[in-house]
Amino acid sequence: MPRFRLFGYETLSDSELSTPMANASQDTAAELVFTCREAEPLAATGKTLYLSPSLNAQGEPAVQLFEIHAATWLMRFPQVADFIMCQGEIECRLADASLAYMVDVLLLGHVMACYLEQQGVIALHAGALAVGGRAVLVLGHKGAGKSSMVTSMVTSGFPLIADDIAAIEVQENGVTCRSAFPQVKLTPEQLQRFAKGNNKPYPRFHPGFTKLSVPVDDLGCFHPDTLPVGAIYLLARGGGEPPSIETLPPARAVAELAKLSFLNHLLEAMPIQRERFNHLVRVARAVPVRLLRYPDGFDRLGDVHAAIVRDLGG
Repeated sequence: MPRFRLFGYETLSDSELSTPMANASQDTAAELVFTCREAEPLAATGKTLYLSPSLNAQGEPAVQLFEIHAATWLMRFPQVADFIMCQGEIECRLADASLAYMVDVLLLGHVMACYLEQQGVIALHAGALAVGGRAVLVLGHKGAGKSSMVTSMVTSGFPLIADDIAAIEVQENGVTCRSAFPQVKLTPEQLQRFAKGNNKPYPRFHPGFTKLSVPVDDLGCFHPDTLPVGAIYLLARGGGEPPSIETLPPARAVAELAKLSFLNHLLEAMPIQRERFNHLVRVARAVPVRLLRYPDGFDRLGDVHAAIVRDLGG
Protein backbone atom coordinates (compact mmCIF):
# COMPACT_ATOMS: atom_id res chain seq x y z
CA MET A 1 0.00 0.00 0.00
CA PRO A 2 1.31 3.51 -0.84
CA ARG A 3 2.81 5.50 2.03
CA PHE A 4 3.35 9.25 2.08
CA ARG A 5 3.49 12.19 4.46
CA LEU A 6 0.52 14.57 4.44
CA PHE A 7 0.24 17.56 6.79
CA GLY A 8 2.70 15.91 9.15
CA TYR A 9 0.85 12.58 9.25
CA GLU A 10 2.59 9.41 8.14
CA THR A 11 -0.19 8.22 5.85
CA LEU A 12 -1.05 4.78 4.51
CA SER A 13 -3.41 4.65 1.53
CA ASP A 14 -5.04 1.83 -0.39
CA SER A 15 -4.52 3.69 -3.67
CA GLU A 16 -2.16 6.18 -5.29
CA LEU A 17 -3.23 9.82 -5.42
CA SER A 18 -2.66 11.71 -8.65
CA THR A 19 -1.14 14.62 -6.69
CA PRO A 20 2.57 14.27 -5.84
CA MET A 21 3.15 13.52 -2.17
CA ALA A 22 6.11 13.86 0.19
CA ASN A 23 7.90 10.61 0.97
CA ALA A 24 6.99 8.89 4.22
CA SER A 25 9.43 7.52 6.75
CA GLN A 26 9.48 3.76 6.40
CA ASP A 27 10.51 3.41 10.06
CA THR A 28 7.45 5.18 11.49
CA ALA A 29 4.05 3.63 12.08
CA ALA A 30 1.16 5.03 10.06
CA GLU A 31 -0.70 7.83 11.85
CA LEU A 32 -3.45 8.18 9.26
CA VAL A 33 -5.05 5.54 7.05
CA PHE A 34 -6.95 6.65 3.94
CA THR A 35 -9.21 4.23 2.08
CA CYS A 36 -11.40 4.84 -0.95
CA ARG A 37 -13.95 2.64 -2.70
CA GLU A 38 -17.12 2.93 -4.72
CA ALA A 39 -20.00 2.52 -2.26
CA GLU A 40 -23.44 3.73 -1.32
CA PRO A 41 -23.59 6.81 0.95
CA LEU A 42 -24.21 6.22 4.63
CA ALA A 43 -27.88 5.75 5.44
CA ALA A 44 -27.68 7.50 8.82
CA THR A 45 -26.09 10.93 9.09
CA GLY A 46 -26.48 11.84 12.77
CA LYS A 47 -26.43 15.41 14.04
CA THR A 48 -26.28 18.11 11.37
CA LEU A 49 -23.35 20.48 11.91
CA TYR A 50 -23.26 22.39 8.63
CA LEU A 51 -25.13 22.75 5.34
CA SER A 52 -23.52 25.05 2.79
CA PRO A 53 -25.59 27.88 1.27
CA SER A 54 -24.23 26.93 -2.17
CA LEU A 55 -26.26 24.23 -3.88
CA ASN A 56 -25.39 21.50 -6.37
CA ALA A 57 -27.25 20.83 -9.62
CA GLN A 58 -29.89 18.83 -7.71
CA GLY A 59 -30.62 21.73 -5.35
CA GLU A 60 -28.89 20.11 -2.36
CA PRO A 61 -26.32 21.87 -0.13
CA ALA A 62 -23.06 21.16 -1.94
CA VAL A 63 -21.10 20.57 1.28
CA GLN A 64 -22.66 18.91 4.32
CA LEU A 65 -21.15 17.99 7.67
CA PHE A 66 -22.65 15.62 10.23
CA GLU A 67 -21.54 14.32 13.60
CA ILE A 68 -22.16 10.58 13.57
CA HIS A 69 -21.01 10.45 17.17
CA ALA A 70 -18.60 12.44 19.32
CA ALA A 71 -15.43 11.18 17.68
CA THR A 72 -16.62 10.67 14.09
CA TRP A 73 -17.67 13.20 11.47
CA LEU A 74 -19.15 12.71 8.03
CA MET A 75 -18.41 15.26 5.30
CA ARG A 76 -20.83 14.71 2.44
CA PHE A 77 -20.60 16.00 -1.10
CA PRO A 78 -23.98 14.79 -2.44
CA GLN A 79 -23.89 12.71 -5.62
CA VAL A 80 -20.07 12.68 -5.41
CA ALA A 81 -18.65 11.18 -2.20
CA ASP A 82 -18.95 10.69 1.54
CA PHE A 83 -15.83 11.12 3.70
CA ILE A 84 -15.99 9.57 7.18
CA MET A 85 -13.38 11.00 9.56
CA CYS A 86 -12.21 9.80 12.95
CA GLN A 87 -8.83 9.94 14.63
CA GLY A 88 -6.30 8.10 12.49
CA GLU A 89 -8.70 7.22 9.68
CA ILE A 90 -10.44 8.81 6.68
CA GLU A 91 -12.74 6.65 4.56
CA CYS A 92 -14.02 7.82 1.17
CA ARG A 93 -17.21 6.33 -0.27
CA LEU A 94 -17.29 7.38 -3.90
CA ALA A 95 -20.72 7.56 -5.53
CA ASP A 96 -19.42 6.48 -8.93
CA ALA A 97 -16.03 5.27 -10.14
CA SER A 98 -16.14 7.84 -12.97
CA LEU A 99 -15.81 10.55 -10.29
CA ALA A 100 -12.42 9.30 -9.07
CA TYR A 101 -10.78 12.49 -10.35
CA MET A 102 -12.61 14.37 -7.57
CA VAL A 103 -10.95 12.40 -4.75
CA ASP A 104 -7.76 14.48 -4.73
CA VAL A 105 -9.71 17.74 -5.05
CA LEU A 106 -11.91 16.99 -2.05
CA LEU A 107 -9.42 15.12 0.14
CA LEU A 108 -6.65 17.71 -0.18
CA GLY A 109 -9.02 20.63 0.35
CA HIS A 110 -12.15 20.57 2.49
CA VAL A 111 -11.67 17.08 3.92
CA MET A 112 -8.10 17.46 5.20
CA ALA A 113 -8.85 20.96 6.50
CA CYS A 114 -11.81 19.51 8.42
CA TYR A 115 -9.77 16.55 9.68
CA LEU A 116 -7.01 18.87 10.90
CA GLU A 117 -9.51 21.02 12.77
CA GLN A 118 -11.09 17.89 14.26
CA GLN A 119 -7.65 16.95 15.62
CA GLY A 120 -7.01 20.41 17.09
CA VAL A 121 -4.76 21.69 14.28
CA ILE A 122 -5.72 25.10 12.83
CA ALA A 123 -6.17 25.15 9.04
CA LEU A 124 -5.59 28.65 7.66
CA HIS A 125 -6.28 29.63 4.06
CA ALA A 126 -2.65 30.60 3.59
CA GLY A 127 0.58 29.76 1.86
CA ALA A 128 3.67 28.86 3.88
CA LEU A 129 7.36 29.00 3.00
CA ALA A 130 10.62 28.16 4.73
CA VAL A 131 12.70 31.28 5.39
CA GLY A 132 15.86 30.93 7.45
CA GLY A 133 14.72 27.79 9.25
CA ARG A 134 11.29 29.17 10.13
CA ALA A 135 7.88 29.02 8.50
CA VAL A 136 6.50 32.25 7.07
CA LEU A 137 2.78 32.34 6.38
CA VAL A 138 1.22 34.66 3.79
CA LEU A 139 -2.51 35.13 3.64
CA GLY A 140 -4.93 37.71 2.42
CA HIS A 141 -8.42 38.51 1.28
CA LYS A 142 -9.43 37.99 -2.34
CA GLY A 143 -7.23 39.98 -4.71
CA ALA A 144 -4.39 40.38 -2.20
CA GLY A 145 -2.01 38.37 -4.41
CA LYS A 146 -1.39 35.37 -2.14
CA SER A 147 -0.92 32.86 -4.96
CA SER A 148 1.51 35.08 -6.87
CA MET A 149 3.43 35.88 -3.68
CA VAL A 150 3.83 32.21 -2.78
CA THR A 151 4.92 31.26 -6.29
CA SER A 152 7.33 34.16 -6.61
CA MET A 153 9.00 33.16 -3.36
CA VAL A 154 9.27 29.51 -4.43
CA THR A 155 10.89 30.47 -7.73
CA SER A 156 13.25 32.78 -5.80
CA GLY A 157 14.59 29.88 -3.73
CA PHE A 158 12.34 29.78 -0.66
CA PRO A 159 11.13 26.17 -0.16
CA LEU A 160 7.38 25.61 -0.20
CA ILE A 161 5.70 24.26 2.92
CA ALA A 162 2.07 24.70 1.85
CA ASP A 163 0.31 26.35 -1.05
CA ASP A 164 -3.29 26.77 0.09
CA ILE A 165 -3.81 25.25 3.55
CA ALA A 166 -1.31 26.14 6.26
CA ALA A 167 -1.72 23.74 9.20
CA ILE A 168 -0.53 25.39 12.39
CA GLU A 169 -0.38 23.87 15.83
CA VAL A 170 -0.09 25.57 19.22
CA GLN A 171 2.44 23.74 21.38
CA GLU A 172 4.08 24.42 24.74
CA ASN A 173 7.23 25.75 23.10
CA GLY A 174 5.53 27.84 20.42
CA VAL A 175 3.57 27.58 17.18
CA THR A 176 4.57 25.20 14.39
CA CYS A 177 3.49 24.75 10.77
CA ARG A 178 3.12 21.29 9.21
CA SER A 179 4.17 20.68 5.62
CA ALA A 180 1.33 19.93 3.22
CA PHE A 181 2.21 18.43 -0.17
CA PRO A 182 4.59 19.46 -2.99
CA GLN A 183 2.18 21.10 -5.43
CA VAL A 184 0.94 24.59 -6.25
CA LYS A 185 -2.18 25.71 -8.11
CA LEU A 186 -1.51 28.32 -10.79
CA THR A 187 -3.42 29.98 -13.59
CA PRO A 188 -1.85 29.54 -17.05
CA GLU A 189 -0.87 33.23 -16.89
CA GLN A 190 0.90 32.78 -13.55
CA LEU A 191 2.71 29.71 -14.87
CA GLN A 192 4.07 31.66 -17.81
CA ARG A 193 5.01 34.57 -15.60
CA PHE A 194 6.98 32.52 -13.08
CA ALA A 195 8.12 29.59 -15.25
CA LYS A 196 8.77 31.10 -18.64
CA GLY A 197 9.30 28.51 -21.34
CA ASN A 198 7.60 25.75 -19.37
CA ASN A 199 5.06 24.33 -21.79
CA LYS A 200 4.22 21.11 -19.98
CA PRO A 201 0.55 20.09 -20.24
CA TYR A 202 -0.39 20.32 -16.56
CA PRO A 203 -3.88 19.11 -15.64
CA ARG A 204 -6.50 21.37 -14.15
CA PHE A 205 -6.87 20.75 -10.42
CA HIS A 206 -10.66 20.81 -10.97
CA PRO A 207 -12.49 20.55 -14.32
CA GLY A 208 -14.57 23.63 -13.51
CA PHE A 209 -11.60 25.93 -12.76
CA THR A 210 -8.75 27.28 -14.84
CA LYS A 211 -5.96 26.75 -12.28
CA LEU A 212 -3.42 24.04 -13.04
CA SER A 213 -1.82 21.52 -10.68
CA VAL A 214 1.93 22.14 -10.90
CA PRO A 215 4.50 20.00 -9.03
CA VAL A 216 6.66 22.31 -6.97
CA ASP A 217 9.80 20.57 -8.28
CA ASP A 218 9.15 22.33 -11.61
CA LEU A 219 9.38 25.71 -9.86
CA GLY A 220 11.65 25.27 -6.85
CA CYS A 221 11.77 22.90 -3.90
CA PHE A 222 9.63 21.58 -1.06
CA HIS A 223 10.33 21.54 2.68
CA PRO A 224 8.87 18.26 3.98
CA ASP A 225 9.19 18.84 7.72
CA THR A 226 7.39 20.83 10.41
CA LEU A 227 8.94 24.22 11.24
CA PRO A 228 8.39 26.83 13.95
CA VAL A 229 6.36 29.78 12.70
CA GLY A 230 8.42 32.94 12.46
CA ALA A 231 5.70 35.37 11.39
CA ILE A 232 2.32 35.62 9.69
CA TYR A 233 1.85 38.28 7.01
CA LEU A 234 -1.53 39.65 5.98
CA LEU A 235 -1.06 40.89 2.42
CA ALA A 236 -2.43 44.25 1.26
CA ARG A 237 -1.58 44.79 -2.39
CA GLY A 238 -1.56 48.30 -3.84
CA GLY A 239 0.44 49.98 -1.07
CA GLY A 240 3.16 52.51 -1.70
CA GLU A 241 6.88 52.03 -2.14
CA PRO A 242 8.85 50.63 -0.47
CA PRO A 243 6.87 47.75 1.08
CA SER A 244 5.79 48.54 4.63
CA ILE A 245 5.23 46.16 7.52
CA GLU A 246 3.34 46.89 10.74
CA THR A 247 2.27 44.68 13.61
CA LEU A 248 -1.47 44.17 13.98
CA PRO A 249 -3.06 44.68 17.42
CA PRO A 250 -3.87 41.30 19.00
CA ALA A 251 -7.66 41.70 18.67
CA ARG A 252 -7.45 42.45 14.95
CA ALA A 253 -4.89 39.70 14.44
CA VAL A 254 -7.26 37.11 15.94
CA ALA A 255 -10.19 38.44 13.90
CA GLU A 256 -8.22 38.25 10.65
CA LEU A 257 -6.95 34.74 11.36
CA ALA A 258 -10.51 33.62 12.08
CA LYS A 259 -11.84 35.18 8.86
CA LEU A 260 -9.02 33.69 6.81
CA SER A 261 -9.45 30.13 8.06
CA PHE A 262 -9.86 27.62 5.23
CA LEU A 263 -13.33 26.56 6.41
CA ASN A 264 -14.40 29.88 7.91
CA HIS A 265 -18.18 29.62 7.43
CA LEU A 266 -18.29 25.95 8.33
CA LEU A 267 -16.28 26.48 11.51
CA GLU A 268 -18.67 29.14 12.81
CA ALA A 269 -21.24 26.41 13.48
CA MET A 270 -18.84 23.85 14.93
CA PRO A 271 -18.77 22.63 18.54
CA ILE A 272 -14.99 23.22 18.55
CA GLN A 273 -15.36 26.95 17.86
CA ARG A 274 -14.69 28.18 21.42
CA GLU A 275 -11.58 26.03 21.85
CA ARG A 276 -10.40 27.07 18.41
CA PHE A 277 -10.80 30.76 19.27
CA ASN A 278 -8.62 30.23 22.33
CA HIS A 279 -6.00 28.62 20.09
CA LEU A 280 -6.07 31.63 17.76
CA VAL A 281 -5.55 33.95 20.73
CA ARG A 282 -2.51 31.92 21.73
CA VAL A 283 -1.19 32.08 18.15
CA ALA A 284 -1.54 35.87 18.07
CA ARG A 285 0.31 36.14 21.38
CA ALA A 286 3.14 33.79 20.39
CA VAL A 287 3.70 34.81 16.75
CA PRO A 288 3.90 38.30 15.23
CA VAL A 289 0.98 38.91 12.86
CA ARG A 290 1.93 41.71 10.47
CA LEU A 291 0.16 43.78 7.84
CA LEU A 292 2.35 43.80 4.75
CA ARG A 293 1.53 46.57 2.27
CA TYR A 294 3.27 46.29 -1.07
CA PRO A 295 3.04 47.95 -4.49
CA ASP A 296 1.49 46.41 -7.59
CA GLY A 297 3.77 44.89 -10.20
CA PHE A 298 5.45 41.50 -10.52
CA ASP A 299 8.80 43.27 -10.81
CA ARG A 300 8.34 44.60 -7.24
CA LEU A 301 7.97 41.20 -5.60
CA GLY A 302 11.71 40.80 -5.04
CA ASP A 303 11.60 43.90 -2.82
CA VAL A 304 8.79 42.27 -0.83
CA HIS A 305 10.85 39.10 -0.33
CA ALA A 306 13.74 41.22 0.95
CA ALA A 307 11.42 43.11 3.32
CA ILE A 308 10.19 39.82 4.81
CA VAL A 309 13.73 38.55 5.33
CA ARG A 310 14.74 41.83 7.03
CA ASP A 311 11.64 41.75 9.20
CA LEU A 312 12.54 38.24 10.38
CA GLY A 313 15.99 39.47 11.31
CA GLY A 314 17.70 37.56 8.49
